[in-house]
Amino acid sequence: MDQYVRNWMKKEWTAGAYKVRGADVLFLAVITLLAVLVRILVRSYVAEDWTVYWSHWLSELQTGGFGALAEDFYDYAPPVMYLLYGITLLPVNPMTAFKGLCCMLEIVGAAVIGGIVCQCTGNRKRACFAYGVFLFLPTVILNAAVWSQCDIIYTLLILCSVFFLLKGRTWTGMWFYGAAFAVKLQTLFIFPFLVILWVRRKVELKHFVTIPVMYLLGILPAFLAGRPFGELLGIYAFQGGKDRWSLSIKFPNIYQIIGNDVFLDEYVGAGMYLILGILMLVLFWMAYQNVRVTKEYVILMTVFFGMLTTYFLPHMHERYLYVTDAFLLIYGMIRLRRFPLSIASAFLCVVGYGEYLTKHKILVPYGVLALIQLVLLIVVGLDLVRLSAPGTDREKLDKEEEGRIPV
Repeated sequence: MDQYVRNWMKKEWTAGAYKVRGADVLFLAVITLLAVLVRILVRSYVAEDWTVYWSHWLSELQTGGFGALAEDFYDYAPPVMYLLYGITLLPVNPMTAFKGLCCMLEIVGAAVIGGIVCQCTGNRKRACFAYGVFLFLPTVILNAAVWSQCDIIYTLLILCSVFFLLKGRTWTGMWFYGAAFAVKLQTLFIFPFLVILWVRRKVELKHFVTIPVMYLLGILPAFLAGRPFGELLGIYAFQGGKDRWSLSIKFPNIYQIIGNDVFLDEYVGAGMYLILGILMLVLFWMAYQNVRVTKEYVILMTVFFGMLTTYFLPHMHERYLYVTDAFLLIYGMIRLRRFPLSIASAFLCVVGYGEYLTKHKILVPYGVLALIQLVLLIVVGLDLVRLSAPGTDREKLDKEEEGRIPV
């Protein structure tokens, strides 16, 4: 029996382009089971967002059916409403169904993260470890299972986008990115990395047509249900006009340092111009660097732009680093010495989660957290500069990490 178990643990199976051993399968199964159990334990928590928003939207859909999508009671992108409408047709508790679906998508997202790590490092152990870490990041557990939020949906689509872009399947990757944009405006936080890929001729201008096409396909059912086309086109603009009562909504960025609730209109305008100016300068500099676009470089760009935009944009929420944290975890698996950054970033954001969910004031000022976040941004930015510098010895860097980065 012992010999049989040992042989099974060493046995390898092929799953597409990847090979897995029995030991890997056992590890992934145990981690998945534990992750599911944790989520089951917290599933009954009813967050304020569910009471105020989600349950109201579900009630409208239950009463009016699919035709209710013609009304303006929702400000999320229509694809999320289609998901809610499908939930109203199920003979189960709506909150349980919604949380359960999002938690299942978290498992899929963890698998895609593992696949990207395997692509970038060729290291099966790191891929399995990344899978487990993502499922147990506090922000990931709290986001869906506790808070009833669905950030995993657009995050999963972006992960799939990058997964296929790294494989050279550009059209597939861009269709996934377009789908992500159709679900959530926050997809634009990392959009500049696609601009650099276009500059480096890894993406062609024609590929960007996927973004408006997927958005139009996303709003088409709601339009057929009767909602005016102009309203559907302007949903994201309407979202941008909300939450103007605070420059930073429990998010550790620059406004927590300079003043979160003063000179609102002045700082909003200045902040928009500031981040646009910074992005223009950064993109201009990156466009003129003679850099070889490796898989690590793509991941690092995604992390950097996600952190940069949220740090200077006003009206950021606690949850807006969700997708960036996923890619920061991938980067931490590529460069192990940077793995602590992913843990630090997740815990910086979970403070805001905790204050919102418990309604208790935090002990550490947000300004302190914002300074720590700035340090993380600078570290990631310097890494990007290092990889962009001519003559960077990637061979040496790869050997230091005990895993080479395929180009």
